[in-house]
Amino acid sequence: MTDKDQLERLAAQILLKTGKKFTQQELLTLCVHFTSENLDKFVSQVTKENRIWTQEEIEQLEKEYIIDFGEGTEKLSSNIDDIVYGDQT
Repeated sequence: MTDKDQLERLAAQILLKTGKKFTQQELLTLCVHFTSENLDKFVSQVTKENRIWTQEEIEQLEKEYIIDFGEGTEKLSSNIDDIVYGDQT
């Protein structure tokens, strides 16, 4: 799907929800204005996947969520990683 296709789909969805038809240029203008007014939220959303954790945040998460399941589970984390992410070696 191209950006143009997505814009047409967005226009159709807005038409169905509001009964108002917008040109693609009007939609682009509205999107730019909306993003400008909500810049912090937009930046937070687009950088969520690429968030860089500080060492302090990592240590805090480790304290809260890492549990020692006892002897014999040392490889549990790497086994789960292999299952979730696949063997990336």
